[in-house]
Amino acid sequence: MAIPQSPVLALGERICLVAVWIGGLIIVVTAGLITVEVLLRKIADISTGGADELSGCALAIGSSWSMGFALLRRAHVRVDALYARFPGTPRAWLDCLAILSMTGFALVLTWFCAGVLVESITLDARSTTTLSIPLWIPQGLWVVGLMIFSAVSLILSFHAIRSLIAGDSDSVRRLVGSRTADEELADELGRPATDGGR
Repeated sequence: MAIPQSPVLALGERICLVAVWIGGLIIVVTAGLITVEVLLRKIADISTGGADELSGCALAIGSSWSMGFALLRRAHVRVDALYARFPGTPRAWLDCLAILSMTGFALVLTWFCAGVLVESITLDARSTTTLSIPLWIPQGLWVVGLMIFSAVSLILSFHAIRSLIAGDSDSVRRLVGSRTADEELADELGRPATDGGR
């Protein structure tokens, strides 16, 4: 990934890489659990109980732990039909507006989800299923992922604004801009991208 590096950004990338692997592992293990559940129901007419609850928790946790990595890889979906028609500097302004919007969303989401976590801890809330899981466990893991996402959003916002102020539109694009077709192709082929995409 050819983005400008700083020690903080490099640390964020390492944390996100570990988080995305953990999030992916959680989802794969859950898929295995669901497979076992389906087979047991079909073959032996028995249920392990709770597979649906655990899969819901796993999806929330795995997704939140992957969001920071997706943001660093510029993998979030963006509608860029008009964006591609602008020259470099206006695009850099739009990129900064986009990352600031994403940061605002991440912070608000994290704030309210942390409030839900605090309330669950205060009330000693448990799920209303046969597993009766203390809700602070999945919610805590969920909020950790959202905190990572918020931190990465803040770091990228800082670097993007700094690059914009310095007049470095290309760094803004490499940090937070939409990926070019060349970058997407190079990533799929495992080769470094050329900078000729924009």
